[in-house]
Amino acid sequence: MSRVFFLLFLLLSTVVSPLYAAPACRTDRQNHLIIGVPPNSAPLSFLNESRDGLLGLAVDLSVNMAKTLGKHIVFVQSNARKLEQKLQRGEIDAMVGLMPVNLKNDFSDILVTPLALNRAIIVSGQEHQFSMEHELAGHRVILQRGDTYMANMLDMGCTVVQADSITNALNRLQAGEADAYIASSVEMAFHIVQSKAYKNLRVMGGSLERIPMVMMVGRRSGLLESMTSALVKLEESGEVERLRTKWLGRSLYMPSLWEQYRYHILGTVALLACVFLASMAWIYALKMQVRKVSRRLIRSERKYRELIEESPDIILLLDADGHIGLANRAARSVLHIAESGYSAMFMDALCKETEDCLERFVALIPPQGALRREITLAEGTDEELVLEVNLFMADMEASPYAICLIGRDMTERRRLDRQVMEMERLAVLGKMAAGVAHEINNPIGIVMANAELALEDCPEDSPMAPLLRAIHRNGERAVNTTRRLMHIALPGSVQQERQDLARITRDALFFLKPRLRGVNVDDSLLPGTLPMMGNRTLLEQLVLNLLINALDSMDENEGCRALVLEGRCTDNRVILDVSDCGKGIGEADRKKIFEPFFSTKGSKGFGLGLYISRHIVDVHGGELEVYSEVGAGSTMSLSFRAMSEE
Repeated sequence: MSRVFFLLFLLLSTVVSPLYAAPACRTDRQNHLIIGVPPNSAPLSFLNESRDGLLGLAVDLSVNMAKTLGKHIVFVQSNARKLEQKLQRGEIDAMVGLMPVNLKNDFSDILVTPLALNRAIIVSGQEHQFSMEHELAGHRVILQRGDTYMANMLDMGCTVVQADSITNALNRLQAGEADAYIASSVEMAFHIVQSKAYKNLRVMGGSLERIPMVMMVGRRSGLLESMTSALVKLEESGEVERLRTKWLGRSLYMPSLWEQYRYHILGTVALLACVFLASMAWIYALKMQVRKVSRRLIRSERKYRELIEESPDIILLLDADGHIGLANRAARSVLHIAESGYSAMFMDALCKETEDCLERFVALIPPQGALRREITLAEGTDEELVLEVNLFMADMEASPYAICLIGRDMTERRRLDRQVMEMERLAVLGKMAAGVAHEINNPIGIVMANAELALEDCPEDSPMAPLLRAIHRNGERAVNTTRRLMHIALPGSVQQERQDLARITRDALFFLKPRLRGVNVDDSLLPGTLPMMGNRTLLEQLVLNLLINALDSMDENEGCRALVLEGRCTDNRVILDVSDCGKGIGEADRKKIFEPFFSTKGSKGFGLGLYISRHIVDVHGGELEVYSEVGAGSTMSLSFRAMSEE
């Protein structure tokens, strides 16, 4: 019986004691801030070396928030899952040292801090090299369970391996279960790698994103608003920045003067610009006023005689009878006017042909404005003088009218203009001559090549041998003669007919057969026909130019002697590619190879072949593209509008 009473007493004490203990506990909780921290989440929260205290960014932030709230801090250490259960039961007020990975629930709120860690790619060994996120497509990637980054990886076609924690993820990466691990915090992963001495784990590339550190605040505690306010005060006081520098390091980048004071600089520049514009407006207004004053002062006799005297232009002032009332130094020198009295007549100085010369000029001068004329004195003689004159009416009280003449000696300029015109005509003639020369060069080269081939097969005592040598020798003379010509001009339009570009190419290969000895020609990719509209002569010349350029390029690169011809019809276009394994063309030269007289062959070329080729392509409405790499050969690609087979 006594045992029954004892059990009843224990039961009642168990039920009743919390009712009396609750107010005391609640009162104690009001003065304390109970924070749950995981002890293995460096640099956010971790145990010190003696393992009797906590250190870390989240720990220091919680201590400062407790001071701001006027509460005593109490830390509860456990893993994240157990701390989450304690938070749900209301045993702790908040959890810190967390990254935002699947933290949504119905018993807590998320407080995002201004502190952030870096998400980065971690790999094992030297086998994989990933510098950017998109390079992970198609690979096995480890992510923490619930990580929001998982959707990105799945969209890229990655195979996602889920880990329960950073430690578990690093262990699985070390074991080779995946090609890479996208860590939500490279700083936390670094601490674990150091503690476990993983020597073959490496961080690849830069940070994928900055992930903020968060705090889970229990809804039972009702501290979300007060903790948010405390966090704002810490940030405004600079304490958050101090903690960031302490635990995450100080930035190596120092802002420039422009970044620090750009608004001050822009304001100063704007102010100076306003002052400058105001000054310019004031100067403009002043200049307008000066002009008005100058017009009044010009009416005063001999006011600006010195200015007129030193002017390089001819200045004359004539009365109604043609007498020169004023002549500056330039006028006296050019027109040979006597200095004393300026008594020479205008007609005597400028136009001796008719007595009414001055009257004709007066009739042509507009009421407002000036008459501009170019007159020639002593035309056809050694003393010929070309003047560009401006005539306008001047106001003179002593005469019905007066004429002011301002002229400039244009004799030397006109002589230079004639020289330029002569040079342009010579340049045109040079272009035409060089064009003829270049057109002759190719057939002469073919004749000489065939003559050489015939000489090799012809016996020395054959009567044809001297003739062949004469052909070869005179061909050399013709080539040497054409080398002296310097430019090219081609017709703008030609008569076009139905042509087969593939057949033209094969004929060109036949013409060049002597030069193709020792060259591996691959025309297996050349189709049976490439129909198009064009001029056969120009198209033959075009293909020959490209083939000869390819052979010349390979002559300078003796290591390779291969020529590839490829043709195709695509999208109503016929395309012919001529590829060689010559020395190639540098990027700087590719921009200039179609200019006349530009050649990469030195003294061996005129720089006209590709210029002519581009012109022929333009005449046919086609395109000519160059693909080349130094030391790897070149490809000349022709493209023309295709013609239907019908």
